[in-house]
Amino acid sequence: MTGASVEPAMKPQVPLSRQISISDDDSGDQPAGTDLQPFPPFRLCRLDFREGCYQINFRPTAGFVSFEGTLRVDRSAPDGGADHLIVSGDLYSKRPVIGPIPHPLLPVGNKDGDAATADAGLTSLAGSLSAVDEPAIPFPIRRPRIPIFPRARYHSYLRVTSVSAPVAVPLPKKCELTIVAEQFNYTQPPVGQFKGTFPATPSRTVTMKLAKVPAPFPFSLTGGPFYEGRLFEGGVDKGSVTLAWVSKFFRRATLEIDTLVGAVRPAPVPDGAGGTEFFDTIFARTGWQLTVVQDQLNVPVPSGVVPTNCWSSADLHALMTTVRNPATNLDAEWRVHMIVVPAKLGCSRGIMYDQIGVPREGCASFSDDGYPTSDSSNFGLAANRKQRDVPRAFLRSATHELTHTLNQIHQEQETAADNSIMTTTPSVADVLGGPATGEPGVFPDQIKLAHNTNVRHHLNHMPDPVIRPGGWPFASWFPTGAPQAADRHDFEPSELTLAVTATTDRVALGQPLDLTWTMTNTSGVSLRAPNDVGIEALFASITVTDAEGRERPVRPFVILCEHAKLSELEPGKSVTASAKVFWSTAGFAFERPGRYRVDVAVSWSAQGVMVGVQSGIDVFVDYPSSASDNHSANLVLHPEVGKWVALGGDAYHLGEACRRSARPRRRQVHWPSPATARPRRGCSTASRTCCRTAPSSPDCVPS
Repeated sequence: MTGASVEPAMKPQVPLSRQISISDDDSGDQPAGTDLQPFPPFRLCRLDFREGCYQINFRPTAGFVSFEGTLRVDRSAPDGGADHLIVSGDLYSKRPVIGPIPHPLLPVGNKDGDAATADAGLTSLAGSLSAVDEPAIPFPIRRPRIPIFPRARYHSYLRVTSVSAPVAVPLPKKCELTIVAEQFNYTQPPVGQFKGTFPATPSRTVTMKLAKVPAPFPFSLTGGPFYEGRLFEGGVDKGSVTLAWVSKFFRRATLEIDTLVGAVRPAPVPDGAGGTEFFDTIFARTGWQLTVVQDQLNVPVPSGVVPTNCWSSADLHALMTTVRNPATNLDAEWRVHMIVVPAKLGCSRGIMYDQIGVPREGCASFSDDGYPTSDSSNFGLAANRKQRDVPRAFLRSATHELTHTLNQIHQEQETAADNSIMTTTPSVADVLGGPATGEPGVFPDQIKLAHNTNVRHHLNHMPDPVIRPGGWPFASWFPTGAPQAADRHDFEPSELTLAVTATTDRVALGQPLDLTWTMTNTSGVSLRAPNDVGIEALFASITVTDAEGRERPVRPFVILCEHAKLSELEPGKSVTASAKVFWSTAGFAFERPGRYRVDVAVSWSAQGVMVGVQSGIDVFVDYPSSASDNHSANLVLHPEVGKWVALGGDAYHLGEACRRSARPRRRQVHWPSPATARPRRGCSTASRTCCRTAPSSPDCVPS
């Protein structure tokens, strides 16, 4: 684990547990030593509130819906204060079963490497099996593991504010574990969207009073503690609650790696202590149980693609859509798909798409790209070499993309560049080598394959929907735009400016807006600023505000950031970027006619202080003037068409977009459809390409 060099510059817009203290437990709540002899009338408490993941079950006294979930007890958090303690949890609703009630089958799995064995718990096996009428235990018998619950049943986040685990209590008082938590009830997203909402303040505060009891089967197999007790709100008993330790890890997930013919996948590297480091060990240090499945090793090259060239966003998105495991059920497992392809030097070391079928389920790594000196002069012995030839840096880059799929952003935005996973590769080289060195043996040998404390905190304690694959869209947990109010630290116009322009100030309903922005150093000194201000590099953001003041972010669909870093911007020099403002995972930028404000902000962390520039333009979306205009707008305002535009065109695997784009062309209605995104290939003139996805469609005919 690496320490973040500064405090985070941005505050997540989701509830998030922070450091707390544990009272009456200076010894860390370990069993009392033999030298501690309490005198009557006291009794010793051995509550054993150990670190790890607990399965929590709450059955209210009123109503028919019960709740289940996980509670993460992080007792070695580097940012956990004097007691190194952070506790968080997530609850999912569980409706009653109507009809015959089967014996409960709890989440079970193979041993996950937990140090605690279950030999002592096995003594209750015969009794547990004898207590049921029908066999309820699968064979072979396996221990419980971290449970996974369906996304649609997510109910609330628990931000634990205090824990009391007494070492001794006076008789006749019972030894009780007391947990106080703020509960934030979740509002599920509308149909077709993925981001729900949490309230700004807690929905209620609850207190759990728990006694340690013998663990029932199969929780007796874990060797961990089991608690049962009552949950109170304002002193009123609200129902029964149980807490069962299931793993030393906080969360679990699966990484599926597929490799294209001609590519080389990342491999384990020496850890300096006689062992090796790989994806699973990196995440184990963070607190995750990551299972790596190296699945398809010789994925065929798609037709018409030269795999050793730079890949188009459309071609790579199509490949990932085709290759991912169709049996994946993100309601039953947290699973990330990684595809490894060759590419070439100068393309990008990796990429992530905010959506394949749902948000954040896939990323890609490029084995034949690498470390061009144009990215950094501090690559040392890795300079101008391919990733496949620099194993430690290759594994770091691939882990960076994997962590993006878990909704984590660059530390240049959030804290400061450091030697950790979520700092971009060029910045890591600059941190190690310094601005004028880059001596051999520094990069890549001294790369730390670890997340810093800030990212560790997010990965372990952010709410499930924000983190899990198929949950919230990428980067939707922090505020968009430039710093506001007390957090505002904008540059003066005499220092740094941002000029925003568009090809027009009027667009038709359903027409993308071509937007360009240029950031210029207007001062007399060099300034440290982003070298890439495209939204794909994550330093820039676009926000669209309608006439009624409703804001909508335009999130990047493609996260392509491996060349981005903070570098010197000399006096008078500029960096420019552009985007088609049309659709993102937040929806369409211009859903209805009227006046809009389009703002661009470029922001980053300057040693823990958020700084940046912002500017914008006004745009008017015309009202449709005919039935034909209405028809065309109805065709293009569809998410599949939005994905086509976001991928830069030529995304012929998006069948619905293909069908819709053919119709306006045939009717000779002018609109900026996917068919016109790339004039050299359009659905109406290359219908045979489109019709691979919909051969029976009447729209797939030459115009």
